[in-house]
Parts: sequence; C-alpha cells; structure tokens
Amino acid sequence: MATRPREIDGYRQDAGFTWPDEVPWSLLGPAFVERWGRPDGQVQPEHVEITGQSGSGKTYVLVTLLQERALMRDSSEILIITKKADDTIHRLGWPIVDNWRDLQRYKQVIFWPQTSSVGHEREVYHEAKIYELLTRLWTPEANTVVAFDEIGYIEDLPGPGRHRNRLKRLIKQYWREARSHGITIVAMKQRPIGVVRDQHSESRWKIVFPAADEDDFDRFAELLGPPRDWVPVLRSLQKRQFVIRNSYSREAYISWIDYDVQPIPAQSHPPDRTAREYLHGRKKRA
Repeated sequence: MATRPREIDGYRQDAGFTWPDEVPWSLLGPAFVERWGRPDGQVQPEHVEITGQSGSGKTYVLVTLLQERALMRDSSEILIITKKADDTIHRLGWPIVDNWRDLQRYKQVIFWPQTSSVGHEREVYHEAKIYELLTRLWTPEANTVVAFDEIGYIEDLPGPGRHRNRLKRLIKQYWREARSHGITIVAMKQRPIGVVRDQHSESRWKIVFPAADEDDFDRFAELLGPPRDWVPVLRSLQKRQFVIRNSYSREAYISWIDYDVQPIPAQSHPPDRTAREYLHGRKKRA
C-alpha cells in the first residue's frame, strides 16, 4: 500500500490509515468476480452498492460487473431499468423484456417495463411491474443477481391505496433477507441519501465515485469509513476512477475500467424456451 501525508486539505487521517493502491480493473476485476459472493471459499451472496454522480461512469462499472460475472460464472442476472437504455447498457447485448413470462426464457436479461404514460400514471405502472417481479422472484434458492439502475427512484414509486410504500418495504426485505434465498443485490444511486438505511448496512462491497458537490464529499466518504480518512482519497481521484472497498475485510483499492464491455457470444442467440432452472436451483454457480 502507498504512503501518503497524514493531513490533506484540512483532514487529519488516522495514523493507521493506509492509502489504497491504484489497480486497473483489468487486473483487479477477475479476482473480485471470482471472490464476489464466495467469502472464505463458501457460497454466500454479497450485496454491492455503487454511488456516483451522473456521468461519473457508475453505469459502466455496473454493466462490467454483471457481464464479467456472467462470463466467469454463468450467473442468472436481472438488470431492472425504468428509462430508455443508454449506449452503456446496450453494451451488454442482453434481451429486454417487460414481464415475468418472457424473463424466464433468459439467463441474463434486462427488465424494462415500458409505457407511454407520463407523470403519476407512469410511476404507478413501473411500481406494479417491479413489485410483481420482485414478489415472484422471492422463492427459496432463487440464486439470482438483481441489479437496480437507479434504486432511489424505484423505492419511491407509489403503490395502490393504503399500500403506497409496499415496494419500498419489499426492497428493505430484500436487503435484509435476500441472501438466504441466494439473491445478490447490486444497487446504483447518484447520492448516498434518499434510500433505505439497510442498503448501507447490508451491502458488503462499496463502490464510490467522487461527489459532484463539495458539500457532499463527507456523505460519500462515510460509505467507506471515517470522512477524515476517505475524503482526501475521493478528492484525489481522476476522471472515471472509483474506490472499491469491502466493509468486512476493509480491503480497498482505487480502480477504473480500462477496457470495453462486449456482449458474450452465447447471449446473442439465447435458447428460445421457458426454463425455470435459469432462475432457480443454481446453488453452485450463483
């Protein structure tokens, strides 16, 4: 690990703090994907939260994690989006569906409930479709990676009548209990506020980009540890760089994606059949 001054920009770092090494993702990524969800060599889902301003590169990190895991471990994966997929998400080359029946045909899939509605009606439609998806997926040995493109928006979607907050409550349940069903959560957010607290407490891996607003640096740094230690690190990052840290082992690195994400050839022509085993019963490879 590199050695740095103990006081930077008015932040006096702890004497025991070690500045993270800088390692490109082409070197760090394969080791991470191999270990992700397999601490101590045993299968145990580990949730991930990715935080960064718009344009920081967080979506590129998300699709890289998902594609590398699919390539290395053939995991069942669902990416939930609520707006038109940008070029970054299209790099996955995954099929796009908007209902549970079609979703079951594919091992890796983008779930996008499309609608021409606007405003409140649009939000109500999104809530109903995503709530149905997450409810159906909640079964023993689901063994699936569920990724949210913008989890703050999804949590705030309004449910019907007295059940207005049912989706937020279900997502809280996912954070607390999904591991017991073999479900891994990957969640993206532009700022570390406006989400259920369980996201911060239950996610094992934190990926954090520098804040856009100077007043937000402390909040971003708190995801990693004491702000006095981590604000200087975040401020030092170059464009597209991020910090990845394991909140349990406390190992941390500065990294960046240094290669292009490409579709996996087999995903270009996925099997055209309904197969429940794509989403269930994949204990060894989830």
